[in-house]
Amino acid sequence: MAIFAKNVVMIEHIKLLKRMVVNRSRYYWKRVILIDIIAGKHFYPKDGFHVSRGSKVRLGDNVYIGRCAHLSGNLKMGNDILVASYVSFVGGDHRIDYLGDTLIKDSGRADNSTTVIEDNVWIGHGCIVMSGVTVRTGSVLGAGSVLTKDMGRDEIWAGVPARFIRKRRV
Repeated sequence: MAIFAKNVVMIEHIKLLKRMVVNRSRYYWKRVILIDIIAGKHFYPKDGFHVSRGSKVRLGDNVYIGRCAHLSGNLKMGNDILVASYVSFVGGDHRIDYLGDTLIKDSGRADNSTTVIEDNVWIGHGCIVMSGVTVRTGSVLGAGSVLTKDMGRDEIWAGVPARFIRKRRV
């Protein structure tokens, strides 16, 4: 029975190592072939992390991106960033203001503004960050929020749409 238990532990270690290698190889494969992404030291992507084609992503040092996070559009992140699972950075969307014979799907896209996430930021589970916003240093975005405006330094925002809650304490 002891041999069986050792084999189970060994198999679990092999599965864990395989997942780690696959995640890293996905990142490098996407970087080389499909998209424009550059990450600094200690980049930690989890399973299901996805970057859309045509996106330009710049990540600083010590960036953690949770499971099933989606990066789209032009995105610039600083250092020491925590992005929880199921967070989406949304690029420019389709133009919807033209009323003519053109279908919405054929209306074209607006220009992608750059979304900037400065240093030491935490973005909670399931957030949506719209294109072109800036999240200043030391800020926290609460779980499930939809960020449509720029956040100030050391602020906590939450809600749909996200609103200022309070300043972080020193």
